Amino acid sequence: MVVDKNGFLLAVMATVAHIHDSKAVMLLMRVLQDCFHSIKVIIADGGYCGAIINEVKEKFGYLLQIVMRKQKKDNSFKPVHKRWVDG
Repeated sequence: MVVDKNGFLLAVMATVAHIHDSKAVMLLMRVLQDCFHSIKVIIADGGYCGAIINEVKEKFGYLLQIVMRKQKKDNSFKPVHKRWVDG
């Protein structure tokens, strides 16, 4: 799922359970490129670390910024700031 900075849905993709999101990201990036030409930065969660950052940059020109969750001893739910926002 991709939303803009206001939380409005831009694109969504569902895959079968054994396919991790990081494997399907290239198809989702192609959809974004075809539909939204002004996107330059995509903020994603830690599941998109590693080589995928450079692959997305080379193939689509997007800067993929990763927001990592801070591990705290408190197990209560707190939303992560700027997670899954594009600019």
